[in-house]
Amino acid sequence: MDETANIEPELLESLRNSLATIPGAQLGEISWQPGIGGRLRPDAVLDAVVADHDLAFVVETRGDVYPRDAREIVWQLKRYLQELDNSNRRFVPMILARSVSEGARNFLQDERVAYHDLSGSLFISDRDTFVLIERPKPKRAKRRDVSVFKGTRAQVLHVLFNHPGEWVTGSEIAEYAGVSPATVSETFRDLERRDWLDVRGEGPAKRRRLIRPDVLLDAWRDSILASRASRRSRYYVPRMKPEDMAREIERENYYDDFDLEFTGQFAAQAYAPFLSNVSDLTVRAFGKRTRDWLISTLGAREVSEGANLVVIDGKPTKRHHRMHDEKERLLASPLQVYLDLLEDHGRSKEMAEHLRSQKLVWR
Repeated sequence: MDETANIEPELLESLRNSLATIPGAQLGEISWQPGIGGRLRPDAVLDAVVADHDLAFVVETRGDVYPRDAREIVWQLKRYLQELDNSNRRFVPMILARSVSEGARNFLQDERVAYHDLSGSLFISDRDTFVLIERPKPKRAKRRDVSVFKGTRAQVLHVLFNHPGEWVTGSEIAEYAGVSPATVSETFRDLERRDWLDVRGEGPAKRRRLIRPDVLLDAWRDSILASRASRRSRYYVPRMKPEDMAREIERENYYDDFDLEFTGQFAAQAYAPFLSNVSDLTVRAFGKRTRDWLISTLGAREVSEGANLVVIDGKPTKRHHRMHDEKERLLASPLQVYLDLLEDHGRSKEMAEHLRSQKLVWR
């Protein structure tokens, strides 16, 4: 390999293997064009044969590529190609990456810019040469994707969903969510790369607005369904229905001394009735003190089957996005209820989609 070529061996080997699955295709030598635009140089130029045509891929390499990254890289590649127009070689712009997101793939296909990632996905479109191999994103990339939906970053998303269409500053979001400005900044950066935020202004006056909330929520749903479900403890409370337990909790916790909220099927039924009846009450309890109080107040005992009380351990935070319905029940937000239903059993996933269609709709 030319010592001036800037390309990871793993990416190169993956591309070689993908091309080897195509009849009449193979990767050739890595060459270098020292004179492209003076200081403006691609990471590598790869000779290849595809469909019996000699091609030279002008390559930029990256880690994870999202739509915003793709636009910037395509702009660079087009500048390279302007310097090569007079060459007799058949140059094709290409992105080699560890992962290329679905949105970035769609953009690159529209721009007819080749790409390949470690999943084995490959796209080439040049004159009479066309190749499209679509494979799921690498597992490592999926694990990185879900981080934006977890922990304190998820709190930032909750606030953005509560202000649809509004232009907000980072400091406002940090205050509403009860998280650090650094967490907000990191979350914004991830969302911008995926084209889920509009941005305007500069410096302290810089504002963002959530766009395509349905697409973001689809990604959040998919990350939950692909991950291990959070731990839930199941209890039996004698002689009490979900309604009875809810009333007892509200009566004993009248002054909000304990930090909890109703979620799951019980809360979904309050927001958007779907089932004829609900057999259990799901409570998100924030902190051990609240959890112990809840179990003691209801006289609950832990069981392996026949539960009518489900407890989710929530991490105490400075802010919760709770609501009260017309009956003054303490409910988690429709968004939180939707996410919790996705991890539940039985008809909960059907309830989740019904709740989404009724309460999580943006214009």
